[in-house]
Amino acid sequence: MLKGLAILLVISISACTTVKQQPLQSYQNEDISIALAASYQSWLKLKQRHGANYSYERDSTSSAGSNSTLLRIEDDIVEYRYFFQWQEGSTPSLSWSEAFAELNLHDQGSAVKNLDQLYRQCETQIFNKPLAEYALTFKVDQFNILKQCSSRQINCSEKCTQGIRIDGLMMN
Repeated sequence: MLKGLAILLVISISACTTVKQQPLQSYQNEDISIALAASYQSWLKLKQRHGANYSYERDSTSSAGSNSTLLRIEDDIVEYRYFFQWQEGSTPSLSWSEAFAELNLHDQGSAVKNLDQLYRQCETQIFNKPLAEYALTFKVDQFNILKQCSSRQINCSEKCTQGIRIDGLMMN
């Protein structure tokens, strides 16, 4: 009987810790302001629950190959920036890293910003474009946290898309 209660307790505990993942959500044009505000509230709750210690990654591609910038934030302050570079088919290698006192020493890589600053950038610099001229896109991850915010001139190809894309958000 005691063994049966122990098994039931383990099953109950493991059922409580399962996180139901939802599919990524994408919003266009008029729906963005409401979705952005809701996503930012989700971010504030997540940050409060796990502390303001996290990391995220931003990737980009150029004619020289692909690169990725990993930013590590502690107590809401960017403390480290790591820059990785690779050619097609190769394994990424660390090109350089910057600690707090050296931040912005290199011109390469994504800007030194925490997630709150990226949300503000989405709102004030990317989503302030006229809808008659720009297609706006906002995507969130399964936890309703910013994944992408971008704008593209309507008469331009996907290569004209500008904005923010976040990968690999991890709460530390």
